[in-house]
Formats: sequence, structure tokens, C-alpha cells
Amino acid sequence: MTERFQPGGVTHALVSGLVELALASALLAGSLATADQSPQAATSLSAASLLWAVLAVASLAVAWLRARVLAAELDDEAVVLHGLGGARRFPYAELSAVEVSARRTRVVARDGTTRVVRGVRGPAQGNRFRARVLARAKAAVAAAEVDTLPVDQRERNRDG
Repeated sequence: MTERFQPGGVTHALVSGLVELALASALLAGSLATADQSPQAATSLSAASLLWAVLAVASLAVAWLRARVLAAELDDEAVVLHGLGGARRFPYAELSAVEVSARRTRVVARDGTTRVVRGVRGPAQGNRFRARVLARAKAAVAAAEVDTLPVDQRERNRDG
């Protein structure tokens, strides 16, 4: 069974982007209305409108990334991190730790390289992610140990 972690805050980023876009529209309308009376005020309002439009595009892009692209999946064999560059698999056998801090969660490979888990936001979701990775890694190790036992030892382990 695959378990998927996605960052929250999609609605917040979407609403922020739409409010910023509405503010940019209002400033642009004000700029057009005052263009005849005060060209300097119209220029200032146009510049402010452009700034808010850029902020709106950035917020809407963040909402789209959180909703569609950024995720972390746990399957039976590996942690799969989804990002802008595609999906990367990290088998449980190659992981040495999951670091959780107040701002981000990272997976640490046995060779020391770290990857930020962008699909996990905040320490609460990070701790839940770490617990799930640990449980799945233990299950994978237990399954691998049973598969490597000789046939006569497997029978003894089943008997108790």
C-alpha cells in the first residue's frame, strides 16, 4: 500500500493569490482613472499594480506546486520524493535517518547526502512521516531477513 504526504496550505496560497490579483486590478483601474488628472499618481499606481500582479502570480504558482507537484510517497520498497525534476526513489536500505526540524524534513542516505522532503510541511507532519518511514523500513528489513534464511530455519521460525 502506498501512503502519500502532500504539503498543506494550498487553499491559503490560492486565496492569497486571488486577493493579490484583485488588488492589482483595483490599482490598475485607479491608475487609468487618474491618468488625466495626475500622471505621477497614475505611474505610481501602475507600478504598485505590477508589483501586486507579480506577487499574485508567485502565490498562484505556490498553490499549484503544493496541489499537484510536491509530494512524498511511501511504498513497500522505498521513499519516493516528487518535485519539479520528477520522482526520485530512495530504497529503505539506503537511508540512515530522517531529520525533522521546525522548518523542514530531510531524508539522509547512508553516504551522507541529504534530500529535503518538500511534500512534508511542519514538525507534526515531519514526525508522522519519520514514524511511517521507520515502520516501513523495519518491515522491509524483517522481510529481507526471512527471505535470506535457509529453508529449514524458516520452518523452525514458523513453528515457534
